[in-house]
Amino acid sequence: MLKYSVLSYAAISVIVIAAFQSTLVNAQQNDNVDLKSSLLLHVPFDGTFDARIATGSSKIFTADSSERKHSQEGNHCEQVTIASGQGRFGDALRFSDKSEKVVFYDGANMQFRPKNWSGSVSFWLKLNPDQDLKPGYCDPIQITQKGWNDGAFFVDFDRDLPRDFRLGVFADYKFWNPTDIDWEKLPVADRPMVVVKKPPFSREAWTHVAFTFENFNSSEGNSAMSRSTLYLNGESAGSLLKPMQFHWDNENTAIMLGLLYIGDFDDLTVFGKALTPAEILYLHQLPGGASGI
Repeated sequence: MLKYSVLSYAAISVIVIAAFQSTLVNAQQNDNVDLKSSLLLHVPFDGTFDARIATGSSKIFTADSSERKHSQEGNHCEQVTIASGQGRFGDALRFSDKSEKVVFYDGANMQFRPKNWSGSVSFWLKLNPDQDLKPGYCDPIQITQKGWNDGAFFVDFDRDLPRDFRLGVFADYKFWNPTDIDWEKLPVADRPMVVVKKPPFSREAWTHVAFTFENFNSSEGNSAMSRSTLYLNGESAGSLLKPMQFHWDNENTAIMLGLLYIGDFDDLTVFGKALTPAEILYLHQLPGGASGI
């Protein structure tokens, strides 16, 4: 009887483990399908600057400055190159020095909606901020039609050493700052930013950066709360809970990369929904990056 009982327990264990593994695989497959259906833009930078998947233009563009008064199709910034085999997955986009020129993608790939708008942005960075960046602010990504503080998303490294890493989510300027308070006089607690002290960036390892936004331009009115969350290496680094009102013209909105940035950048993705914490972790751990979605 003892031998029979041991074998039974062993058999049951095998069945339980197999069932768990099957459930895990099914969950991962479901995540994969759900992510794929909401993918709006994917730029892996593998041998080309152009996007593999796009809902707007797939091309990269270059402008004379972040104001983008003059721009042209293609990469025309000598400080921006593709680093063969140096990416988190395959090749990477490399910014060898800061430049006044700006490379960007079509803002229509964000699929802006005037009502009930949500989404997510994901990418990887590799640098030592305190050693590699030159003095001043630096935005690895900035998405806006008008300016950094007027209907904009950005992540940046602060100008002071040691550099903080920040997510900025700025509604229309007159919406979030109706009395036009000077930035330097604005209390830090009133600034629409998530601030990370001692962020985990280095030259030796890639860091996954993602942010989500949900319930923007709510149909419930200007007082309805919106949530924006910053993730680093698959874990939440903080959230903003504020009403958010954006007005964008897709034709004049841009997804700008590497503003005064020096370092590597890889696997840019935009999703048309706010990913859950589990989906962010799944994306962080996905072998081959978003190409595996």
